[in-house]
Amino acid sequence: MNKLTIAAQTIKETVSALDVGQAMGLEIRHGRCKCPIHVGQDYNCVLYSGNRGFYCHRCKSGGDIIQFVQQSQGMDFRTAINWINDTFHLGLDLDGRIDEDKRRQAEMAQILRKNAIEQQEMKDRMSFGVMLMADRIVERLEDIRDRNVPRTPNERWNDAFCDAIRSLPEAREFADDCMMDCIKEEK
Repeated sequence: MNKLTIAAQTIKETVSALDVGQAMGLEIRHGRCKCPIHVGQDYNCVLYSGNRGFYCHRCKSGGDIIQFVQQSQGMDFRTAINWINDTFHLGLDLDGRIDEDKRRQAEMAQILRKNAIEQQEMKDRMSFGVMLMADRIVERLEDIRDRNVPRTPNERWNDAFCDAIRSLPEAREFADDCMMDCIKEEK
C-alpha cells in the first residue's frame, strides 16, 4: 500500500460524512442535506455516520467521504485528502508519518460530534412527543366539555364541564407553544 492509500484509509476510519457535511457548512436535517453535487433543493442526500459515506437519492451519486469531497468541491483525490486532513486536524503526513495524538484527538472529536447529533435527534423526538401529548390533552378536554355540555338553558353546569372550559385555553396555548417549538427546531 502506498502512503496516500494508508492516509485515505485512516481518514475513512476517523471522519464520517456527517462530519464532512458539517465542516462544509451544509444544513443537515436528520442526517440528510441538500445535495451539493447536483445542487438540489430537497434533502435527498443522506450523510451516514461512521465510515458508510453518502448517497443522494436524486442524482444517484454516492461513495465514501473522500469521493463526497471530491465530487461536491471539484477536487482531485490528493487535494480532497489534504482538505479533510487540514479541516479535521488529523495530523496525517501524506508522506506516511501519522501523528497518533492528533489522530486520537480527531477520533474523540468525532465521538463528541456524534453524541451531539444523537442528543439533538433525541431532543427533537422528545419535543414532537410532548407536542402530541399536548394535542391529546386538548382533544380530551374538548371531549369532556362536549359530553358534559348542558342540554337545556336551565340545566346546571356540572364540575367536569366547568373544569374543561377553564382548562382549555391554557392547554391550547401550551399545545401551540409546543408546535411552534417543533417548527423552530425543524428549521
